[in-house]
Amino acid sequence: MRMKKAVTLIALVVVALATVPAGADHHEGGEETAMDGYTADLIANIKSTEEKLVALAEAMPADMYGWAPSVEVRTYSETLIHVAGANFFILPMLGAAPLEGMDSGENPMAAMQKMEAEITTKDDVIAKMKKSFAYVYEALPTITDLEEKVALFGPPASKRSYLLILQGHAHEHLGQSIAYARSVGVTPPWSQPPADDSEAAEGGEDQGDEY
Repeated sequence: MRMKKAVTLIALVVVALATVPAGADHHEGGEETAMDGYTADLIANIKSTEEKLVALAEAMPADMYGWAPSVEVRTYSETLIHVAGANFFILPMLGAAPLEGMDSGENPMAAMQKMEAEITTKDDVIAKMKKSFAYVYEALPTITDLEEKVALFGPPASKRSYLLILQGHAHEHLGQSIAYARSVGVTPPWSQPPADDSEAAEGGEDQGDEY
């Protein structure tokens, strides 16, 4: 009886292993896939930031896209296109295929500044920003060898650290965008009182949990 149970158990294990697709967790040669837990978490975080950037951009009046608190800093439209430019140009430097028509050449910063100067209207800015984030979600999982050291800005650092810089860059300019919006009387949509909360609405106070 014990022998039969052992044989049955072994057969079940063999069947289970046979149903796992080859390469489900590894590339050929045992290399882990780029879409590991780190990459998935990173994309989820960036998506959350994109949602707020887009929601705020849609709430911002079109005639305020050329506004800035001073001449020394970027306008609102330039800030959002700066985020889009980083999305388009950093990942190819880490090994991802560039988006067709978005080659930065030898000077990514100059390419970003050109975009900032040329794309200024509300609809165009939002469309370009959405396109850049869509590219991030497609390109980021293709980057492999995350521990490999590269030198993009300053001393060599791992590709993993540059992906964190990309994530932090979007967060940084989300905060800047919120400050711009608040300065001209625009409340971030996620901080608006619930539509059915008449008491909160009458009080005129933000009910959001951040910014």
